[in-house]
Amino acid sequence: MSELLALDPGRDKIGAAVLSFAGSEKEKTIIKKNVLLDHLNEIFNHYQIKEIVIGNGTGAEELREIVTGAYPKIKISLIEEKYTTEEAQARYLAEKPMSNYEKLLRKIVSWKIKKPLDDYAALIIGEKYLEKLDKNK
Repeated sequence: MSELLALDPGRDKIGAAVLSFAGSEKEKTIIKKNVLLDHLNEIFNHYQIKEIVIGNGTGAEELREIVTGAYPKIKISLIEEKYTTEEAQARYLAEKPMSNYEKLLRKIVSWKIKKPLDDYAALIIGEKYLEKLDKNK
């Protein structure tokens, strides 16, 4: 079975998510930029990646060049990643509800989750891409 690799580019780290083309999540993680190719090699050894989709935010073109250089035969697409950070936070909170203290803080101040959510953003980028493919069928 072949899979989709979705990447959320950033300055220092990259969110990565592997999804089936049916939309089920296989894996999601955050990778430091300096070990990106090593981690991508692990992903490619474990999954049959057919296609890569990259969010078009900060560092997207640089990431595309790095990935294209390492995997020249894989189709790579860029996709709009607008609002994926907000969607990632909502998804994270749905999966891991806040404590009462955190809920109170959120009401009083503009409190945000301190955990990096690049992996969730990558997952959402992959899901948006799959939705786009479904609409084009």
